[in-house]
Amino acid sequence: MNIGAKIKVLRKERDITQEALADRLGVTFQAISKWERGDSYPDITMIPVIAGFFNITADELLGCTEAEKQKEIDEIMRLFEEYDTHGENPKLEELAEESMKKYPGDFRIMSWFVYAWQVRDPERAIETGEFLLEHCTDDHWRSFTRGNLVYAYKRSGNIKKALELAEGLPCYYDTRTDVKRDLLTGDELVEHVQNQCIDLAYEFWTGIRKIGEYYSPADRIDLYKKSNAVYDAFYENDLMPVSLMRKMRNYQGMAEVALTDGDTDAGLEYMAEAVALAEKHDALPPVVEVNSLLFNKHPYDRKWEYKENLELRAELLYDFEHEDEFYKNVRKTKKYKELVKRLKAE
Repeated sequence: MNIGAKIKVLRKERDITQEALADRLGVTFQAISKWERGDSYPDITMIPVIAGFFNITADELLGCTEAEKQKEIDEIMRLFEEYDTHGENPKLEELAEESMKKYPGDFRIMSWFVYAWQVRDPERAIETGEFLLEHCTDDHWRSFTRGNLVYAYKRSGNIKKALELAEGLPCYYDTRTDVKRDLLTGDELVEHVQNQCIDLAYEFWTGIRKIGEYYSPADRIDLYKKSNAVYDAFYENDLMPVSLMRKMRNYQGMAEVALTDGDTDAGLEYMAEAVALAEKHDALPPVVEVNSLLFNKHPYDRKWEYKENLELRAELLYDFEHEDEFYKNVRKTKKYKELVKRLKAE
């Protein structure tokens, strides 16, 4: 409801004519009429006067109670999480832009704005992030923003500032995640430790991709195998969608290393392992019950994969057919054609 419509409702609830309201506010009745039709709006200095006349707050006059505002911001926070989970970066950027215009003083929204825009417009992210660090006292949002500012400064070319901020971030020990392990008990403790194991598996999985160039081809393949061994230890039975996806990517990584190194037979075997994991993943139900020792405290809803209704076979097929750097020289082989046929199967 716009402000003119709100004034009209309030006026009629109190059985006041436009002329009487105009007289009390010191404006013409034509002005009241234009407000109510939406042809014009009250001057900003009139907002508290009008709100005071009707004995409501300015926010209520503008159509936003504190409860409604909080509800809307909560929904914005939920959408931020959803878009981020599914890798929908354009939606994330657009939501951050629109939310900042509507709630420019909300530090939660500022923090997500820094996260959303650190890649495409690091300078804007830096300006917003530095303002937040200067004025916000909430430790959670300060920490989230500081971490994202590191990458914004890196992308802006200011590595010195990025490192300076990074040195101010908490180390692994004595973080919230670390100390809660010594505070929780029972099921809460078990779930907390299981979540730590998930984080550790991911850190190893992503970390070996950062350091791969410093290892020989054989050692790089061995690192991928060790990462798969970690996921097998945590999830045990190939029922966890995220585990299947990351193991598939590891086998794909092994294949690409082998093919680049000229070992076609090994490359095709690793490709076959990746295809088998993609098939297992896509056959899983929407909600998966995982019963491994280190991940059995809650079911996994596949809508929270990085893409909703993710189909790994389609993603793997796209890579095989488009990544010329790795797969060009094996596309005429019988084995490659068999793998592609499996990926295209209904």
